[in-house]
Amino acid sequence: MKNTFILLVLSICLQAHGQETKREFGKITQEEIKLRTYKKDFKAGGVVLFDIGETKFIDADNGYDIRFTRHKRIKIFKKTAFEHAEVSIPFYVDGYGKTEKVKSIEATTYNYEDGNLIQQQLDPTTVYEEKVNSRWRNKKFVFPNIQEGSIVEFKYVLETPFHFNLPDWTFQDKIPTIYSEYEVRMIPFYEYVFRAQGISKFDYKQSVLAKEKRKWGNISDSKFGEKIGSGVEFQDYVHTYVLKDVPAFKDESFISSINDYIIKIDFQLSKFKSPTGTSRDIISTWSKLTKALVKNDKFGKYQKNCARIAKKILEKDLDISGLSTEEKSIKIIEYVKDNFNWDGTYSKYASMSAKAFITKKSGNAADINLFLLAMLKTAKIESHPVILSTRSHGKIDGSYPFDHFTNYVIVLVKTVSPFFADGTEDLLPYNRLPTRCLNEKGLIVSEDVLDKWVRLENNIPSLEKNLIAIEIDPESLNASFNVSIQSTEYDAYSYRSTYKNDTTALHDFYSNKIGEIEAIKTLSYNEITQPYSISFEGTYETEKLGENVVINPFLNLAMSKNLLTQKERNYPVDFVYPSNELFEITLAIPNGFKIADIPESFTVDNDLAEVKINYSITENLLKVEGNYNFKKPIYVSDEYSKIKYYMIKIIEKFNEQLVLEKT
Repeated sequence: MKNTFILLVLSICLQAHGQETKREFGKITQEEIKLRTYKKDFKAGGVVLFDIGETKFIDADNGYDIRFTRHKRIKIFKKTAFEHAEVSIPFYVDGYGKTEKVKSIEATTYNYEDGNLIQQQLDPTTVYEEKVNSRWRNKKFVFPNIQEGSIVEFKYVLETPFHFNLPDWTFQDKIPTIYSEYEVRMIPFYEYVFRAQGISKFDYKQSVLAKEKRKWGNISDSKFGEKIGSGVEFQDYVHTYVLKDVPAFKDESFISSINDYIIKIDFQLSKFKSPTGTSRDIISTWSKLTKALVKNDKFGKYQKNCARIAKKILEKDLDISGLSTEEKSIKIIEYVKDNFNWDGTYSKYASMSAKAFITKKSGNAADINLFLLAMLKTAKIESHPVILSTRSHGKIDGSYPFDHFTNYVIVLVKTVSPFFADGTEDLLPYNRLPTRCLNEKGLIVSEDVLDKWVRLENNIPSLEKNLIAIEIDPESLNASFNVSIQSTEYDAYSYRSTYKNDTTALHDFYSNKIGEIEAIKTLSYNEITQPYSISFEGTYETEKLGENVVINPFLNLAMSKNLLTQKERNYPVDFVYPSNELFEITLAIPNGFKIADIPESFTVDNDLAEVKINYSITENLLKVEGNYNFKKPIYVSDEYSKIKYYMIKIIEKFNEQLVLEKT
């Protein structure tokens, strides 16, 4: 459940509930040392003992910066929670010389050995920096000497000059959290929109005026006790939010982004009120934002600058005369894919000039797709840029028109049958978006088309067809097999992009699943509108039970693990696209053997899914036909129990062992 509130810096409210005592770094209690399990989740591999954050505005040369402090302590019960000993601290770089800074890091591991609490502090030289993309970095470190029973604790301070980037707070983790608190100290010059996700009521919430007074500018007391000068005196507004016994965020499979569903609060700058009396609204409208993009040097103006170059290309290098509108579109899209390389960076803003991009022939998503847009428009093909949020970035909240809610741009091409295009992926057909872009909705950017949202989803099913022929050697009773796999749509793209037609990598993958692969070949790697085919043959050693032989006719190629593990789920099951897995299997029964017990056929077919499997025998040939088809890309939470049940049946029915019995 998502709840949204507006936080006004002038509001004063108090929700009665005893706030807990502040924790001190290094003060480990006997209760924490003796804790072996978390009583509300005995299976948890660890528990967050507390997670406390504080944000406040501090004086700086340019007015005010923001200082964020986080203090977190975790108890490790089992090895499954060792991943929580790896810490990553994200910080933002604007690309123009301003950056957030991690000012300090403290981290200690505590182990209780022979009646003594042994402390081992983090070696500062082991902290390293990781570049995520052109705007984000991570400070990373790993706690030393982690064991089952360890307590780990860290505290860091981050300072930011970016007022729009007031630190958010996540109350939930992948393990349970006993206590989570966030204190935000606002000043009256900045107002923020407050959004709460997955929270119906806080265990403790308070908003009060700070006792101490602060001042902006020059101000002093006169001999009559009055304030004189050009400055302003003010007090912080202190907002505190607490949640207790927060359950672990589980079952991350088949979701768009954990950020769309995890329990958290975030803040967006809505208004700036100058101490001199003027004010400026930061919350705009989507219409104003799109108009601003049209005029932006790295968006609309970049696209117009590309148009001059596009005209020369269409005149000299790319002949589209005599073609239909759709044929022109296809040829232009394929030209861009063939001649320009994506550097892997998501962005809706160009990273360089149009001239530099043409020279370099490489760039971010906006460099490429805004150039593609210019090519299409120059060819008189109606097309528009569409801004969106990629799946890892989270869904767009349409109620709040903030520029940083979107991080990518694609192109809407208005032919007889309109479609979306993206020039970054040469292994996808012209009218297919990368799966990272299939994230609910996008916004058309145009001075003529205002506030027009479009759906970004794919309802065309992908098919993977597995043809399997198995024979049993009458002497060794081991199996030899021939396998042919044909895949279409995004399933085919997954193979092409993952393995790059590398038969050695494919050989290793299938050898690990089945057995020794003796020959492997592929077909139609470069023909991206055609199914991608993989075929191979090989042998594997069967399981023997006396004179009987045990065999899995699906050769471990069918789904074998159910990633839906929760009893209930409050968020959708997101498969990204509908898919259909089909099997046609023949098993030659050797002379002197018979199938001991043929499994029963099974059929489910409704609006949600199809699961079918059927066994038949003709003379000495066993034939198995089966398929499982998830018909929708996304299933709402009310459909979760049914989808989970279908997966259980798939795993049960498509992994049954057959016993060849000696006659």
